Amino acid sequence: MPLSDLVDNVPEVLTRWPGKPLLSERDPNSFAHLLTLAEVNALVDAHCLAARNVVLLKDGEIIGRETYVSGDMPRPGAIRAHLDQGGTITLRDLQALKPAVSRLRDEIRQETGCRVHINAYMTPPGGHGLTYHYDPYATLIIQVAGRKAWPLHPPVVRNPMGEHGAFEERGFTREEWQWLATTPPAQTITLEPGRVLWLPRGYIHAPYTVGEETSLHLTVALKERTRHWLAERVAAEVLAQALVDPALRAEVPPAELLDAPGSAIERARTYLLGALLTMTPDDVAGLVRRTAKGVA
Repeated sequence: MPLSDLVDNVPEVLTRWPGKPLLSERDPNSFAHLLTLAEVNALVDAHCLAARNVVLLKDGEIIGRETYVSGDMPRPGAIRAHLDQGGTITLRDLQALKPAVSRLRDEIRQETGCRVHINAYMTPPGGHGLTYHYDPYATLIIQVAGRKAWPLHPPVVRNPMGEHGAFEERGFTREEWQWLATTPPAQTITLEPGRVLWLPRGYIHAPYTVGEETSLHLTVALKERTRHWLAERVAAEVLAQALVDPALRAEVPPAELLDAPGSAIERARTYLLGALLTMTPDDVAGLVRRTAKGVA
């Protein structure tokens, strides 16, 4: 399933990674092969979901696993009871559970070079999973069943990353919570079957089910390859080459390291600068492409 089956203007998207939410419309039946409500209900009632593949949410909180997991599996009936009480369930790493979703993940990874994982969220009528939060990566929200409203606020952190500035690590400041509590969303987008929302990283959201039908959507996480990631790859290649140089493998005497490390630091700096200056983009282009596509 190529990216064009999900979003419009794919060449433009790949050239100028969208920085604002985008909404695309598709035939609702085109997503039926990915996942259906009936399939999720069957998995729940047949107790086929391992604990590693399911997370329970309700009213903005993640439910403690100890309340519904025994060993490697949820306790019989626990997930159904959670749904009956208005809770949301998340099916994690859906690409590991269903071939069609695995193929979707692979095709998007090949087209974008992003790391990709896919989750599903099932929320009963009146349900509300997580409260306001943001993700350190772009997401594609594919509405499969029911309707869900997405109130959106613009980012408070520019270009958040999983390694630095992600919501899970940073949270909101008191001032930001006050702003969220007193400021209407910049926009609210309601998704129904066939609609796909491109949500750039950093956008603050707190979706909730609309109407009397259970909502089911897929979240395709597009973990972008940032310029920081590219710098990491170049640095890793330099350091890998340094391992074959006996001079770089030589020890730094303790006296020099602890009392006067300036000389050792200058030698390391000179080596790194020299390696970078002699390296052309073509030297690492193949490695970068293979890594971005998941080959290496």
